[in-house]
Amino acid sequence: MNIPTKHKLGIAYIRESTEEQDKGFSPQNQEHTIREYAKKNNIEIIKIYKDLLSGKSATKRTDFQKMTDSAMLKEFEIILVFHTSRFARNVKEAREYKDLFRKKLGIDVVSVTQPFGDFNDPSSFLNEGVNELFDEHYSRQLSFWMRASLMEKRRQGKQNGNPPIGYYKKRLGVDENGKPIYASQWLVEKKTADLVKRIYTLYATGNYSMSEIAGILTKEGLKTNYGNEFTYSSIKGILQNKVYLGLVHSPRKELPDIKSTNHKAIISKDLYYKVQDKIHERAKHFGRPLAQHRFYLLQGLVFCYPCFKHIKGKESDDKARMLPSMYCHTKINKGYEDIFQYICKFRRENQTCTQPGVRCEIIDDQVIEFMNGFTLPEDIIKETLEKLHQLFQHLKTESKPDNRIVELQKRRKRVNIMFEAGELSDDAYTKRLQEIKEDIEKLERQGIVPNIKRLSEEQMLKKTEQYLRDYKAFWGSNLTKEERREWILLTIKRIWVKIDRVVAIEPRDDYKALFVSHKKVIAQLPVIAPL
Repeated sequence: MNIPTKHKLGIAYIRESTEEQDKGFSPQNQEHTIREYAKKNNIEIIKIYKDLLSGKSATKRTDFQKMTDSAMLKEFEIILVFHTSRFARNVKEAREYKDLFRKKLGIDVVSVTQPFGDFNDPSSFLNEGVNELFDEHYSRQLSFWMRASLMEKRRQGKQNGNPPIGYYKKRLGVDENGKPIYASQWLVEKKTADLVKRIYTLYATGNYSMSEIAGILTKEGLKTNYGNEFTYSSIKGILQNKVYLGLVHSPRKELPDIKSTNHKAIISKDLYYKVQDKIHERAKHFGRPLAQHRFYLLQGLVFCYPCFKHIKGKESDDKARMLPSMYCHTKINKGYEDIFQYICKFRRENQTCTQPGVRCEIIDDQVIEFMNGFTLPEDIIKETLEKLHQLFQHLKTESKPDNRIVELQKRRKRVNIMFEAGELSDDAYTKRLQEIKEDIEKLERQGIVPNIKRLSEEQMLKKTEQYLRDYKAFWGSNLTKEERREWILLTIKRIWVKIDRVVAIEPRDDYKALFVSHKKVIAQLPVIAPL
């Protein structure tokens, strides 16, 4: 007699593997096989998570981390993957996350093509562990071959990666999976090559800044290879790219420049180095003062309402390339006083924004006044305090102090030092800081805490209750500026500014209910219901 399998809620996790498409690891085949397994085992797949970038660690995989967040909320009972290598490619990472899902959250992880059995069984544990070890070995071997291949290609004078604006690769056809095949040689694309020459020539005159050149090209309707408007950053990348000299160049200092055998120079040496001299000259006279040691209450939260067009259609994408954020800037007036401002990045990037810089205190005061208006009913206060108590109990039993957050914080300091020393471009600096921030947030969401002294449960509950019952009084108490910023970061996702007014505030998803009870109207998107 067959005993029916208990109905379970599950999710599917799919990861791309470009190098193994021909071995049945395509996303389509992974999904089909997982669905067949789920159907046979009475598992209802409520969601499919997909990461279609090969080779990324779990902390860098967007959908993997979304899946982890959903798991923390106990939204499903089982995770189905096609193969152990799709879940993780190193033993440490596989064990860490499987322990989190299985032991702490009670959620099983099952490879549908590898019947290991119950993970609590010693034989199953050993079998799964051996497969994970082979997965890591294969990953390391593949990485070794890839690096060796790329270095040999470089030694032969062939450029790696996709060609920058000014060049193109001839399309030869498609492979058996329908993906295009291109020749390795970079050919000069006359129209865009002339544009590169024009950019160098304009800057070499000394009459135009990078943002002014970007503004000129944007007004003419010209676009980058990726279809975006030209910006300060993209112009800077073009002006400092040695491939335009016909060289194989790498930002890694230990790798020398090599004369290319598969692409021609677009820019002469005289023009290139004339431009480099101008860059150094302007940096001495017009460089922005570094401000990472200064404090900005709303840093990273303020966005330009007039430039909302750059995010339209990408409202839920925090990594949208053209996000109209307002950066923090400090200028010194004639009386040698610091003036703190929020300035739209598009004023600097390509001078297309008409939004003037606005003093930080003007926007800060409006947000503080807004947050003073929060009032909560008694039942919400009790429920919140109870949830906080449960969280403390969970941390006491499950959470372990971990040096990874401390190491990430140290790495952030090193990145700042590298930026000050001129070893990182603006784009590279911003990208590294964002990656470190995301890694820290992921670890914190998994219950991992740094080795630092924390408030006791009694202290935290008392402080939180005070905050919930009378936020205005709490806000006016002896909170440090850093603590105030933490409360704002906890609840607010974006603050939209027009001229010198806050016109919309977007709450974080977990706090939307709190914002609904606020006396003022809150916009989920800035075009719907501005304050």
